[in-house]
Amino acid sequence: MVQISKILSKTIMLQLKRNIKAIFKYKTSSGLTLLSMVISFLGVIILTLYVSFEKSFDHFHKSASSIYRLETKEYGSNLPALLGNLISEKVPEVEKLTVLLFDNARISTPGLRETSINFQSSLLYAGSTFFDLFTFPLTLGNPETALTDPNTVVLTETLSEKLFGGANPLGETIFLNEEGYKVTGVMSDFPENSSFNADCIPSFTTLTKHNRSGVNEWSEWSFHIFMNLRKGADPVQVVNKILQIPDLDDELKSMRSRYPNQTFAYLTPLTRIHSIPAGNYSYINPVILNVLVLLGVILAVMGAVNFINFSTSQAPLRSKALSVLQVLGGRRLSSMGQILTESVLLSIVALLVSFFLYGLTYSAIETLFGISGLNMSGRYQFILWFFLFAIGFGVLAGLYPAQYITSSPIAQAVKGNSHFTGKGKTFRNTLVTIQFIFTIGLIASAFVIEKQLNFWRNFDIGLDKEHVVYLRTTPDLQNHHQAFADELIKNRDIADYTYSQFIPGNVGMGWGREVDGQHVQLTSWPVDDRFIDFFGIKIADGRKFEKDSKGDMNTFILNEKAVEEFGWNNALERQFPGFDFNGQIIGIAQNFNFSSLKEDIEPMLLWCTDTRKNTLMLKIRPENYTQTLAYIKSTAKKFDPKNPVEVKFLDDTLNKLYDKEERVARFIEFIALWCMFLAVVGLLGLITFICRDRIKEIGIRKVNGAKVAEVVTMLNKDLIRWIAIAFVISIPAAWYAMHQWLEGFAYKTSLSWWIFALAGLLALGIALLTVSWQSWKAATRNPVEALRYE
Repeated sequence: MVQISKILSKTIMLQLKRNIKAIFKYKTSSGLTLLSMVISFLGVIILTLYVSFEKSFDHFHKSASSIYRLETKEYGSNLPALLGNLISEKVPEVEKLTVLLFDNARISTPGLRETSINFQSSLLYAGSTFFDLFTFPLTLGNPETALTDPNTVVLTETLSEKLFGGANPLGETIFLNEEGYKVTGVMSDFPENSSFNADCIPSFTTLTKHNRSGVNEWSEWSFHIFMNLRKGADPVQVVNKILQIPDLDDELKSMRSRYPNQTFAYLTPLTRIHSIPAGNYSYINPVILNVLVLLGVILAVMGAVNFINFSTSQAPLRSKALSVLQVLGGRRLSSMGQILTESVLLSIVALLVSFFLYGLTYSAIETLFGISGLNMSGRYQFILWFFLFAIGFGVLAGLYPAQYITSSPIAQAVKGNSHFTGKGKTFRNTLVTIQFIFTIGLIASAFVIEKQLNFWRNFDIGLDKEHVVYLRTTPDLQNHHQAFADELIKNRDIADYTYSQFIPGNVGMGWGREVDGQHVQLTSWPVDDRFIDFFGIKIADGRKFEKDSKGDMNTFILNEKAVEEFGWNNALERQFPGFDFNGQIIGIAQNFNFSSLKEDIEPMLLWCTDTRKNTLMLKIRPENYTQTLAYIKSTAKKFDPKNPVEVKFLDDTLNKLYDKEERVARFIEFIALWCMFLAVVGLLGLITFICRDRIKEIGIRKVNGAKVAEVVTMLNKDLIRWIAIAFVISIPAAWYAMHQWLEGFAYKTSLSWWIFALAGLLALGIALLTVSWQSWKAATRNPVEALRYE
């Protein structure tokens, strides 16, 4: 037995040495094959890690499969907090429930306040069951009691370090917008694959005790309800039970009447909310993930195409050596096994090199494209999967070359007279054509995405947003809002100002109202009396708000979309219900875009109010940006020394609405270049095969007077035909894909013919540059070398 083991081990080592010797013998082919596979594998690794990361969102919770978020068709995940209390009391299938509210605040400590240091941070108000429902471990404190009492807060480790350094913060006091909170816990930072995130979690009982944020009002739909269902509970039946609760708000009852035969409320699984767009939650378009999976497949296919082309290009050289082995008693199957073994070895080496390059580049790629999830830490099972992929890739990609190279008759191969002309030519041409179908399609798609982004950036939204800056006001600034504005306007570089609760692109107040027996739903934007003139909004009917007119407080201006959707011919004769008042509609504004251009204009009203001075917007002259911004900050410091303000440009904030699309565009452009690189490397392999296969034909033509240019043209004309075929196939597919993508946006660019023509010309130009060098090298070779054995 031992003897057999030694013989087997010796045989394996001998075979490996033979394989390695063959790999080094054909250095050019092996080197280019290795390069091609490294490019392909590196792309596959990055795309696989990113897609798997995005698909893993919220799966880390222990009860993830039974946690749901309650939503309605009209308001999404925004609900009144009082509904959560009713569900807990009336629906026994709900085991645990928590109500959440997202907010922001300036955070400081007693020590930091003395030096006027604070941090703008995100808050997530949550009930005492939060840490029981979700798996967010506490490093300090008791998760069962940490959020029980009012004015208590749990900090993330990052915020705790920022506020207290390495000291234990339990029992310490922090200030959220000047209100004191006791620190009762420290939690690990929210995982990167969590759909919601925050810097700290104040107790929800703080809101109920002080009756804040409309927590005790059915009219305030700003809260989010998550629940864990008991084992075996049916989500559909649970929703039906919720809707049958007799004490429901009138708005929910009204919804029931508006959707008599439709589902207007539903439970969304926690593991799916990452794929649903919502303001405070992390979101990824599932279509984008499908596209990235397809790109990974394309990279793998293109890598296999290159492998096949490089391997078959060595057929005339390799067939003689393999045929000699067959003459000495070896079988064709043994020769095919040798080629397959070499294929797997190269594939594993390529994977190891890819892992090395991945380790050097993944962090830079995350920074460059603004993405996360490329770190393999804690995901080491992927190493095994990638090795299995590499082995499978080597076997599948090596099957055709193994069959092809050993297909020549032994008698001819031993003499070195193997002729492969015509064998597999159509197959190889098809493979190259497939590569360019992918490449041209991706280049065209990248151009269309870039054009759409430029369209958004340069679109006239109907607001004069040039040279506008804004700042979030502190309570002290709001208390002295008029004096603060008057002081700022003294600077000759500040032309105008206006106060508003929101900025364009981030209007977050929805109103559902009954007007003359008709239910209407629209977006409400609290503004001051200067807002219309500040942004140059045009009035289509009626009048604008009069400046410094107390009589216009709590009046409204509707947009044309609202009038059209509600079917009001006499809108200026109507009153609209506010919170505790009925306001007169005094004007109709021409439509303007107050949110992302990805969505259509919605019904909206401007509410003139002397309250809600949350944001100050300033129009400044462009000559002295630096000095003007410094003046704004110093003036704000005079009115509120403890809370420095941050001044931002409105243009920059509006452009961030398209950050996700821009990052995807850059990523697709990157993959398109990656595929082009693979295609270029593949062309080198194919033209090498063609030149070697036709070397004697080239020699005969030159002896008979053919010029170098004529030979180069002869070798390159087939390439033009392949790319033309690829262009004809890829352009309709790319046009359809981009048309479907653009259909998802309310405001979109046109699909110009020149984009697709440019993609084809670019692919053709790069391809010609790639092959012309090899063609010229073959055409200038001494014909005597090619014909010496004829």
